[in-house]
Amino acid sequence: MGNDVIILEGTVLSGTDELGDPVRIPTRREVFARVFSVGQGEFYQAQATGLKPEIKFILSDFLDYQGEQVIIYNRERYRVLRTYRKGLELEITAYREVNAA
Repeated sequence: MGNDVIILEGTVLSGTDELGDPVRIPTRREVFARVFSVGQGEFYQAQATGLKPEIKFILSDFLDYQGEQVIIYNRERYRVLRTYRKGLELEITAYREVNAA
């Protein structure tokens, strides 16, 4: 499979406000990823624990990921379920976000 563009959404800490609370600024970055469906075995194993993985994104360089918890792909929002590093690659398993605000 070729590379697709995905958008990683997250936040970065930008100091504190006048009350001393942390100020977080939303971020959006585009990165390349290979996209795969979740295998049947992994899907059913996760279902048994109440999780619903739908899609996998594989980044060729784990350094492209900075802990973002939302991925946008083909105008759909996905929530990161887990990440798994294999050598330099990073595999991100995600599920579709429902009623995202």
